[in-house]
Amino acid sequence: MNRKRHLHPGVTLVEVIISTTLFVVIMLSMTEIFKMILNSQRQAIATQNVQENLKYFFEVISKEVRMAKRAGGTCPYLSANQRFATSTNAFGDILYLKNYHDECVTYYLSEDNDVVRFRVDRGASSDFLSPAKIEITDLKFIVHEENNQQAYISINLGGQSVGREAGLSNMRVQTTISSRYYRSN
Repeated sequence: MNRKRHLHPGVTLVEVIISTTLFVVIMLSMTEIFKMILNSQRQAIATQNVQENLKYFFEVISKEVRMAKRAGGTCPYLSANQRFATSTNAFGDILYLKNYHDECVTYYLSEDNDVVRFRVDRGASSDFLSPAKIEITDLKFIVHEENNQQAYISINLGGQSVGREAGLSNMRVQTTISSRYYRSN
């Protein structure tokens, strides 16, 4: 009997180690790429949230600034001939005006659960304009108002996300809003 020896091909230990090492390197690389993509997406969403909330604040305040009336002596902090006045508190500037509904309005920053947010007082009501997930870091109102001239306000502010995305979305925005009234009304 002549037995033929059949060799069964197999893999050596060196081949197994090399293939396992390559597999581990590829998986670690893919994990890092996935992590970078997630962080980029998180930053983009945080920036978008800050941007949308600052835009909302500008829309609300723009309407009231454009339609602001002279106080006529009915609003504290405003003289009879003024449309706008400012002061400061611990968090930034405060803006005072009389809106088109004849309400005395105050825009300012206020702390709420360790987060600085926009707040507006209209007559007897008061509410926050920004969500708790966005912190306003700086607010500055620059009023340009001269007798019998069109008044305007420059607003400069900074904001950022709060929580896990803190520090990912620092943003500074500035705009100027003018009153629609050219005459002394």
